[in-house]
Amino acid sequence: MAIPLLVSLLYQEWYSALAFLIAAGVTALAGGAAYKLCEDAPEPKRHHAMIVAALGWFVTAAFGALPFIIAAYITPHAVLESFVPAGASYQSSLLNFQNPLHAFFESMSGYTTTGLTMSVHEPSVGHGFLWYRSQMQWVGGAGMIVLSLAILRQPHGTAGISLYQSEARNEKLRPSIVGTARAIWKIYVGITALVAVYLAVATFLVAPGYGIENTIFDAINHAMTGQSTGGFSTLDDSIAGYDSYAMELVHIPAMITGAIAIPVYYGVLSERDFREFTRDPQVRVLFGLFVVGVIGLSAFLARWVGVPYHGDPIGYVGRVATSQAFRDGLFQYISAQTTTGWQTSSIGDWNNGAVMVIVLGAMLLGGSAGATVGGIKILRGYIIARGISWEVSRVFLPGHAIDDLRIGQQTFKADEANDEIRAATTFAFVYLILLALSLFVLLAVLPSDFTLADAIFEVATAQGTVGLSSGITGPSMPVVAEVLFIVQMWMGRLEIIPVLVLINSLLRR
Repeated sequence: MAIPLLVSLLYQEWYSALAFLIAAGVTALAGGAAYKLCEDAPEPKRHHAMIVAALGWFVTAAFGALPFIIAAYITPHAVLESFVPAGASYQSSLLNFQNPLHAFFESMSGYTTTGLTMSVHEPSVGHGFLWYRSQMQWVGGAGMIVLSLAILRQPHGTAGISLYQSEARNEKLRPSIVGTARAIWKIYVGITALVAVYLAVATFLVAPGYGIENTIFDAINHAMTGQSTGGFSTLDDSIAGYDSYAMELVHIPAMITGAIAIPVYYGVLSERDFREFTRDPQVRVLFGLFVVGVIGLSAFLARWVGVPYHGDPIGYVGRVATSQAFRDGLFQYISAQTTTGWQTSSIGDWNNGAVMVIVLGAMLLGGSAGATVGGIKILRGYIIARGISWEVSRVFLPGHAIDDLRIGQQTFKADEANDEIRAATTFAFVYLILLALSLFVLLAVLPSDFTLADAIFEVATAQGTVGLSSGITGPSMPVVAEVLFIVQMWMGRLEIIPVLVLINSLLRR
């Protein structure tokens, strides 16, 4: 919380700075006490590591909510009004955090890199909290446990491996887990810095009248939330706040970089060969999905916005390519597939077909395993698809044939292949079961203003840590729905299993 405190001081937001100072003190005292109590604890086993991960994310979100709550109560009304942009008729969104549940929701959404928000009008919370929201997502993107393994003392034995894997990470770039964690953070920081420079330069060129201070502030914040595929924004109405097609195009690469696995970047740097990008099956599938998904979503949206067809297919394609349908389809599909969640369109106003295209085609699967994305992950989908193809092809092989399965650059024997396919299929099944149960809960409390497609979209965006919204999420949403989304974001970020292990351990007591 030290950096948001400094940002608040830089912008002379004294009450925000005080809120961060108080919250930091409380968090430091609690953390110090917990460390002393657990200093002599035995080395954790795998199930202990999962419990630590699940509780760690929950507690982190709880303490992360403190600055919001404190600021909401100590900031005078006149100061809150000064945060509201000139000419705007709404009140500061900081007032929403007088409700502790809203503050906890915002914090959980931040650290899980989801992007659903209770800050209805983002600019009205002040620069300190805009930075804090972005920083939460950036830290959450690479993972709190990866961060702790990178900078704290090295756990002995298998403890480090267990804690690392409990955050749904298996890629190993260096011989030690601590070395791997540090390598991940070096790459993560480097890419974020490059994206920030790119966004700043591109904004200077595309929108020279935006102002140097605003450009730099937005570029750094959007680099953090883009690389973490988190989706918080400094603007009202997310990236739509620029009201510029060119600025939407500028932000697309910032989403894509976050959806590519960190080990791929490591391979490019270590081998000094950009062809590592094309060798990775997840990258190839990701860009293939972009092409197919953007075309499919644009087609549904073109029908919705009424792009006329006059019997000339070439002319029709041209009208679609220059229409609002393609503009929305391009940005929103990539935003959903990368699970970034930046929004430029009112998805709640879309037809049901377009909504389901983005759910089934993008949000369920997400981006690459080994990246900061949510969802089932492309790697698991790829393994399941290759497994189905492998099972069908085995039927036609002679009995003495070697039936190895090749996945990317790895070849698996039959038993190993079955293990990989079973693990991927099991997770996908559990993921869909949780999604279905969440949908039933939401439908039980959802106002009649929303459709079934809206409900499906909202549970998918929460569990996939996407952050796009059909309009359900907000301060006035039912309490049950708000708690449901908090649980979904928490479970989705940790890939479900650690939270189930925690629940199981509590029930066994």
